Amino acid sequence: MNELNSSSDEFLLKRLHEGDSRAFTAIFSKYYRSLVLYCNSFVTDRTECEDIVMNLFVKIWEHRESIDVKSLKSFLLSCVRHDCLDAIKHRKIKETYAAALLDSAGIKSAALDNYILYDELEKLINDALDSLDAKSVAAFKMSRWEGIKYDDIAQQMNVSRRTIEVRVTNVVRQLREILKKHFPK
Repeated sequence: MNELNSSSDEFLLKRLHEGDSRAFTAIFSKYYRSLVLYCNSFVTDRTECEDIVMNLFVKIWEHRESIDVKSLKSFLLSCVRHDCLDAIKHRKIKETYAAALLDSAGIKSAALDNYILYDELEKLINDALDSLDAKSVAAFKMSRWEGIKYDDIAQQMNVSRRTIEVRVTNVVRQLREILKKHFPK
């Protein structure tokens, strides 16, 4: 294994293409810590950084035969940057939706008696979603959190567009009711 740790990236990539798990481990050992630190320049939560980098390595292993890059280091940095920007975009979509949901429920942030942290609101929403129909929640998340169009969701779930509309509308209605209980006017 020491031989692989001191090997060039080109050699490690060649071995990785061949399915050598030791080469993968050597790449992981060589770059993991640096990639987490690099990720931290975009995303401040250390656990989220570790998750992003770990997911990248899972993708690398899954697609090891098709990775064709000139510079492994540049490739890894580029992937981490892209995944960080996706995570930031996804978080903003969720925050925007949470704020819109509160507003639509008649709850103005200035009217809250106690300051509620985003994490607390997210937990409340996730707990509420856990209590609802799984298929409806899946359609809701795809629509509102991932920005997927109803037609595409309907195709993925093998149901009609109208079914997706009803499912998402029901989840939004139920979330409003749950939030109104926690934040009365």
